[in-house]
Amino acid sequence: MEKYTKVAVVVVLCILAASAGFLVSTLPYLAGPTDYSQQKGYPIPPGEGGGFALPPEPPMAMAMPMSMPMPTPVPRAAPESLMPKYAEKTVSVETSESRYADADTDTERKIIQRASLRIEVKDFQSSSNAVIEIVERSNGFISDSHSYVTDTGRKRGSITIRIPADRFIAVINEIECVGDVKSKDTSGEDVTEEYIDLTARLNNSERQEQRLLEILDMANNTKEVLEVEREVWRVRTEIERLTGRIKYLENRVELATISVSLYEPEPITHSWGIRDAIRSAFGGFVSVIRGLIIFVGYALPILILVGFGWLVKSKLMPRLRKEREGKVKR
Repeated sequence: MEKYTKVAVVVVLCILAASAGFLVSTLPYLAGPTDYSQQKGYPIPPGEGGGFALPPEPPMAMAMPMSMPMPTPVPRAAPESLMPKYAEKTVSVETSESRYADADTDTERKIIQRASLRIEVKDFQSSSNAVIEIVERSNGFISDSHSYVTDTGRKRGSITIRIPADRFIAVINEIECVGDVKSKDTSGEDVTEEYIDLTARLNNSERQEQRLLEILDMANNTKEVLEVEREVWRVRTEIERLTGRIKYLENRVELATISVSLYEPEPITHSWGIRDAIRSAFGGFVSVIRGLIIFVGYALPILILVGFGWLVKSKLMPRLRKEREGKVKR
């Protein structure tokens, strides 16, 4: 056993020695090629021009071993004779992009403006007339109006007006002077993106329609004419739909909408509450009667079934029992 142990130890030591020798022999290659560009040159005597002389170049085998990868060549710049061509292409691309940017900036921003005012006034009729005068003076019009009288004899109503967008803020300031403003709400909806998209689609549809009309003139038989006319009708329908939406947006942008609610304050009165008590009592009485009627409606079918069962048990069953007993006696 000891003999085999000694042999194993000797084999292990031999392997470790061989590995150490191999590691030492590969250390220069692991460190990489020597960079002679960073080394200082040898001094040259003054009589020979002074300065420093570069050391002699190392052998090729030592400078770059065969196992090291070759450096990747650096690409050279394009010749100056080819630069104008690339420059022309770059300029044309920039011009195309700038054309789309100019198309976007040329489109005026489309904003739909809305406002809502709730105003307490002393006299509803005079305040309403004042609002109408402001609208007429601003070249607007009234699109909706209604009014009513409350149980206490106070008048209330609302007016919806349409005015030019450039007079939006000025008209609101004038209407606020009619009475005591209790609430005010303004909003603006930007529909510029939708307007640009609808305009582009409309232009494309119109060009498509023109092309279809040209194809229709070149049609040779009835089948082709019918197919092209069907397509023309579809494109025309799309054009009318887009045109209607664009006109709607333009109308909403050009004319702002203001909703004005006017009301007279309710009178402040003190009472014993007898009227409210009588009203509550009557409401309670009606509720009880209503509940009783509903209860009778639910209970009536059950009462009918119970009454029918009692009638069978008290009237019909004794009679049948007597007839059975008479038959038994016979």
